[in-house]
Amino acid sequence: MRYLIVMALSLSASFTSADAVDFLEVYPTPPGVRPSERYSISVRQKDMVYPSFVYYSTPLDNDASKAKSTRQGVITDINANEILRNFYFNGAEKDPDTEQSVAWTTFSFNGSVEIRIRNIKEAISSFKILPSHKGLAGEVKGNILTIKIDNPEKIAVVINGDYLNPLFIFADPPEAGVPSKTAPGTLVIRPGDDCRNMGDKVKSASVLWFEPGVHNIGVAFTVYSNQTVYIAGGAYLTGTIHGMMASNVSIRGRGVLAGDSISREQVYLMKSNPDNKVRVYERLKFHAINMLSEDNLTSWNSFADYPGKGSDNLYIEGITIASPRQFFIRAAGVPITVTNVKMLGSWPYNTDGFSGIGQANTTIYDCFFNCNDDAIYISPSYCNIHHCTFWQGNNGCVFQFSWGGAPTHHLGGYIHDCDIIHCGHVGEANNRMVIGSRKSGPGDISDIYFKNIRIEGPVWSLFRLETNGDGDLGSIYNIRFENITVNGPVINPSRIISSKGRSEGAVSSSWIRDITFKNVTINGKPLSRDDIEIGNFQVENIIVD
Repeated sequence: MRYLIVMALSLSASFTSADAVDFLEVYPTPPGVRPSERYSISVRQKDMVYPSFVYYSTPLDNDASKAKSTRQGVITDINANEILRNFYFNGAEKDPDTEQSVAWTTFSFNGSVEIRIRNIKEAISSFKILPSHKGLAGEVKGNILTIKIDNPEKIAVVINGDYLNPLFIFADPPEAGVPSKTAPGTLVIRPGDDCRNMGDKVKSASVLWFEPGVHNIGVAFTVYSNQTVYIAGGAYLTGTIHGMMASNVSIRGRGVLAGDSISREQVYLMKSNPDNKVRVYERLKFHAINMLSEDNLTSWNSFADYPGKGSDNLYIEGITIASPRQFFIRAAGVPITVTNVKMLGSWPYNTDGFSGIGQANTTIYDCFFNCNDDAIYISPSYCNIHHCTFWQGNNGCVFQFSWGGAPTHHLGGYIHDCDIIHCGHVGEANNRMVIGSRKSGPGDISDIYFKNIRIEGPVWSLFRLETNGDGDLGSIYNIRFENITVNGPVINPSRIISSKGRSEGAVSSSWIRDITFKNVTINGKPLSRDDIEIGNFQVENIIVD
């Protein structure tokens, strides 16, 4: 009987009660994919208990020596800072090769479930369930931590204070509208199929249906207009998804798109390639999902700010993107919607989360970001980002206004009701703050509203709005921050500085003005002007209320 249960679980496992209220589905284990060596999980609903596979990612996986040394530098910087050393290591110093990893599991349910977490390596003496404000309770018996939930959640569990090896749990609602495998125009792709040589079969299909199991799709698996890419729970795709002027594309499911088979060294070589097309377009193909504009053939930034200039009407839902070698999502088109997407296992630099620079009408909600570079670029016009959760790495902002130049005026963003449950900056660099800008070219940024942002510390720096350069340099204005709370130490002051890098006697058109902070608190204490370094060149009307 035990053998039969295991065999059934290798396909799928679900439980639905007679009244169709309770529902639980865990997903098949992709053969050959390494499980976490630290955590195992089972999920219980009523009298039914199923194991839920725990995935694992570490910076040592197919990692370049440069990226490995970067990760070692994280431990070195923590050791050198008393506040961080106390937070991460309880005051002790650690070896630079101290283990760093992330583990995660995904399942779908309706009703109530118990999540049972076993720490394989050591006894559980303490735990945190983040975001803290959710107030989720846990109970330890023996060496099992049990958490009960009644609603879909994206949570992090930190056991024994080990923030360097967190566990992420993605408890999804049941899927709706799963494409039929037998509908006309559906191409069912099975494990072992030669995904990279399907040619016309892929191009002529309306639905690409990836079955559970491992699929090597390679770099730049091409999708086309009016297609749905369905990645079933338990499917594990290695490679990247690429579209060029591909409109009305949907990428969805409960499976995983992973970059762990891609050489990071190859990406490093592209960055310095003298051939512009290789340096720009071929490198863009290494983003986990890259839905591009024809302008990207020669330009890293494509300003597809109205329909017809890029990959329009893009919808991404439900999937997990793991261990990318470049950005998680790079998209050029109008509109773009990303929901319930989990992005994690981000170790080298340049693993930004979502970049839609220059686009308009972008909506990102109910997503999870674990990035080691800027999590979200908020410069698209009329962007709406809400109910997202962030576990930031050592590099990059959580919310980045701009990096470089943008020749168009970006305006109108609403970022609200988000949780930053870990901000892992441990050393100084020009993009290590929660909200920041490194603008160095033309094009203004204005009319952006942040509200109800909860941050759990420590925080290296909270705000840094800066422009850098001279001549025709864009301005930042009409930005409002309201109901921002930080629980934990803030190590460095915030900054608002215009044209910091201009040469002696140079003239710049850049202004930073009309910036309002309302009800921003750090450990219950209101933010004051003393907490912000404010420049004296073309900075005006900074209101701290």
